[in-house]
Amino acid sequence: MKICTIAGTRPEIIKLSQLIPLLDRKYDHLFVYTGQHYSTNMRDIFFSELNIRQPDYDIDSKSSDISKLEKELYSILQNERPSYVLVYGDTNSTVAGAKAAKRIESKLIHIEAGLRSFDLRMPEERNRKFVDSISDYLLTPTNLTKTFLEYEGYKNIYVVGNPIVDACMGYLPKALKRKTRSGLGLNDEFILITLHRQENVDNKFVLKKILKHLETLEYQCVFPIHPRTKKRLEGYGIKLPKNIQTLEPLGYLDFLNLLYHSTIVLTDSGGVQEEAITLKKPCITLRETTERWETVLMGVNRLFPPLNSQESLSSVVDETKGKYNHIQKLKNPYGNGDSSKKIVKVIEKITGE
Repeated sequence: MKICTIAGTRPEIIKLSQLIPLLDRKYDHLFVYTGQHYSTNMRDIFFSELNIRQPDYDIDSKSSDISKLEKELYSILQNERPSYVLVYGDTNSTVAGAKAAKRIESKLIHIEAGLRSFDLRMPEERNRKFVDSISDYLLTPTNLTKTFLEYEGYKNIYVVGNPIVDACMGYLPKALKRKTRSGLGLNDEFILITLHRQENVDNKFVLKKILKHLETLEYQCVFPIHPRTKKRLEGYGIKLPKNIQTLEPLGYLDFLNLLYHSTIVLTDSGGVQEEAITLKKPCITLRETTERWETVLMGVNRLFPPLNSQESLSSVVDETKGKYNHIQKLKNPYGNGDSSKKIVKVIEKITGE
């Protein structure tokens, strides 16, 4: 039985890091990397730190163009003819892989299916809904996301948790041995910031508004800056507030170290919201909506729309910081670190092996 896993971005590398070896042991397993994320600090460091084997095919596309990626992936899949193709999440590589898989009539398995922000302005929302619509099997993180899929009329749904928990818990002991926090001279209370989504950084007015909010915070703020965000800041001629310390993009171990030691995290990333609940850290999401509704419903993740909030970011930070004791008592809705094993069991059931 030949199975192919397709990935192309840093978050996918992290989330698949503990699933790939399990599939390697069980199946004739191909791993294809598209190169949507390709720079050393967005790709190579993650393969190295997380001890992930090199892909069987590395397209090295240096592109997020779906048509270009689909053409390359179709050529590989047509030659290899896997019975099943696994794609993850909502990236352009995911869409391209899903379309190529259907063209060669492979069965398509979508991991992290069913997430919904209910905002079709987001390309990620359009991507995930499209991939769900053409998938044969939908592996979803929680009972809530399963409910979304059921309301949309889908079948063949399996709740498996999210492999980000496997990665986060698995690599944390190694991450805590690093001296990331102390090396940066951070005190006992600091805020970790991540910011990269196009609706936030590709609009000069929105980006300036976010920085105005951040300027009001009376905390040390550390900001591993995404290449996209850095490029926009330079292009717009925007200077960061003095309370923000920028870093080049971090490897996963250094990022986990900072997240673990942080007081609170401010982010527009979906994965960071999941990592925050896993490490019991209060979170503020700098968006109007989210796909991680579980954390909002649990009261440990606050939405803060940069343009439309009726509250100051400073007051929201203080309120959210007060959730620390509450979050320590909560069960992680995304699982307890065995999602990769659950995914393999579902695939065994699907394939009849």
